[in-house]
Amino acid sequence: MNRTKSLILVTLAASLAALGACKSDDDTSGPAATAAPGPVPATVDDLPSEVSPPSVYVAKVKNILVGLAPTDDEIKAVTADPTQLVALIDGWMKLPQYRTKMLRFFELAFQQTQVDEPDFDEQAFPSQAWQNRATESMFVQDASESFARTVLELSARGRPLTDAMTTQTFMMTPALMEFYAYLDAIQVDDFGKVTDRFRAAHPKTSIVVTSAGPIPLADSVNPTSPNFMHWYYPDLAKLDAKDPGCFTDPVVLDSPQNGQLLQRVILGGIGNHKSPVDGHSCGNAPGGPTIVFTDEDFADWRMVTIRQPKAGEKPTQFFDLPKLRKATELVLEVPRVGFFTTPAFFANWHTNDSNQMRVTMNQALIVALGAAVDGTDATHPATTPGLDSAHASDAACVSCHQTLDPTRSVFAASFSWNYHNQTEAAFSSQPGIFAFQGVTKPVTSLTDFGTTLATHPLFAQAWASKLCYYANSRKCEVSDPEFVRIVDAFKASNFAWDGLVRDLLSSPITTNARPTKTVSDTGEVVAVSRRDHLCGALDARLGFDDLCGLVTAPSKRSPALVNINVIAGGLPSDGYGRGGIAPVLPNAPSLFYRAGAENICGSASELVIDPKVATTARKWSSAQPDAAIAEFVQLLMALTPSDARSAPSIVALRAHFDAALKTGASATDALKSTFVVACLAPSHLSIGL
Repeated sequence: MNRTKSLILVTLAASLAALGACKSDDDTSGPAATAAPGPVPATVDDLPSEVSPPSVYVAKVKNILVGLAPTDDEIKAVTADPTQLVALIDGWMKLPQYRTKMLRFFELAFQQTQVDEPDFDEQAFPSQAWQNRATESMFVQDASESFARTVLELSARGRPLTDAMTTQTFMMTPALMEFYAYLDAIQVDDFGKVTDRFRAAHPKTSIVVTSAGPIPLADSVNPTSPNFMHWYYPDLAKLDAKDPGCFTDPVVLDSPQNGQLLQRVILGGIGNHKSPVDGHSCGNAPGGPTIVFTDEDFADWRMVTIRQPKAGEKPTQFFDLPKLRKATELVLEVPRVGFFTTPAFFANWHTNDSNQMRVTMNQALIVALGAAVDGTDATHPATTPGLDSAHASDAACVSCHQTLDPTRSVFAASFSWNYHNQTEAAFSSQPGIFAFQGVTKPVTSLTDFGTTLATHPLFAQAWASKLCYYANSRKCEVSDPEFVRIVDAFKASNFAWDGLVRDLLSSPITTNARPTKTVSDTGEVVAVSRRDHLCGALDARLGFDDLCGLVTAPSKRSPALVNINVIAGGLPSDGYGRGGIAPVLPNAPSLFYRAGAENICGSASELVIDPKVATTARKWSSAQPDAAIAEFVQLLMALTPSDARSAPSIVALRAHFDAALKTGASATDALKSTFVVACLAPSHLSIGL
């Protein structure tokens, strides 16, 4: 956008800000002439306290659930009969956008995000977890989404949310299944000693990479085939060109062979070996495309049950991808139960020989129960297995350790510090005692721990609170009679997630349709539309498929969206910090948010106004500006035709378009600038107006 159009945008943004901030649909006074341009307010505590009309809260609820703007019929239906909001919510929850929004919510709430490939390396010690740049982001995306998809599937099957604490069935892709099985084959104890099951099973088998072939993958993984562990790599000569004498065909990797070398080959790289030409040491080659994985291996989701081996049974072999592509079961030695044993959760919350699972356990309590070990809990068990005597001798530390150490013992007894099987008798034989917030109970397994979380009195309140933060950008007062009603209904429904969503989003705690203790105590918050809400709304309203690149791997993103992907990555998002019970919610606007939003809107305008690049999005023609402007107001600004703010907004946007034309801008550029103004309206960039 050039300087002239930017000046026009700033000049007229003031009037649109006033229009967007006007909450009453009875106000027909139009924009204030002296309104100053700027971001939306963080709260409306400084405004007269009043309940919200349907034109405001229907838009808020629909935006939160599916990212879409309300229709005139929906506003009129709730205006005539406020109870119709529940029926509308039920309908919205059937839309595909609801699943998209809940997928992201569960990723955040179960703390499976905020990770990148290096965060998984500790579990794959001493090698990298995923040694292929081309598919690295796809792997991280799968790992981050897996448990959220699990919960959505369990909910779709009518299972209670409490199953998330105890499930041993997870939504997985073949690529993710291979990684789980690989972590199981390479065991690492508390002292960093590696026990390699592949090496033990195939001590005399050479790993060979060759361009002679092709070799069917089924032969490469079949121990009875003469081509067992012979991997077809047609680009081998290209590697040798970079380091002559290192990758002559075939490459036979140095003995002794091990699972880590094999994993590198499967991912398209070649590990350390000696040159067959002159014997010099050849370093690792990152390679190119993976040898075995296809894009479908990162997208073929299905529910997979993980169980431990029966007597005499061998665990699943990580390299047998043809079998994994058909499997619905993994046999693994490392226990996988609930959200708190996923690689993504462990990648978020590392441990070591000093911390000894305390941070992992504390974060698990925060996720499940919305409370942390903070020294104020008087729940102390009669005995304290696993108590750290050195720390417990300090008066300032004893209270936390009396609670945390016996509880985290079940983690220390199950996992090494790299999250493999615990083999040290001092820990594996140590019983655990769950002692937290009024509940004291022996826990001898991770299933016991998950069951204790699922039945804890704080569970229902914790998850109603998480949803409240998501919907309202602030906490619900737990003593609010309306919140108590919602929590009790959640319990009575056997923890049906969609029922909780329906109850809380139709409640005056969210709509402000009538006074509540929560709003009275904390005020009605009008927050910026944080990254996930904003990007979800742009996708839903404009017809983009992941405009911001939040769920698409970088290697698969459209070149036309690169700028938006980069900018969106810097916008504020919900997240959790170590030890933090409440999510980090950047509610207040900032110059960075305003600039980022303007750049995203500007880049989006290039794709929807007389576009030169083909996309899935809606398109508007500058030859029909009035039709386009009317849709900007309804789709972007979420102001329906019957809303008193709609007509003045159309007038303001048309004036902006005409003013741009008078400066010499083309009709295309004038409409793009007009689109940006609508996109920056407070009713679009905020939650709660």
